Amino acid sequence: MAHKVEFKKSAKVLEWSDKYESILELAEANGIEIESECRQGYCGTCMVKLLSGEVDMENTDGLEETDIKNNMILTCLAVPKTDVVLEA
Repeated sequence: MAHKVEFKKSAKVLEWSDKYESILELAEANGIEIESECRQGYCGTCMVKLLSGEVDMENTDGLEETDIKNNMILTCLAVPKTDVVLEA
């Protein structure tokens, strides 16, 4: 079953596909702009708030402890485990 990825600010709901490596790739392929730089999870540039749902991330090196507590995710690494809603 495919998961839904909702981008609140962009007012788009997209269906997740394994052809994408990350939520960032899904967003870019559908005209949603999320700032990014390293694309490896180190710089934190692609960080957005996860409003609901769960994601998998290889690492959280680009996040501070307060970012994690505030439910921030790195879209360049994040893959949805459930339906998710993002602030982006």
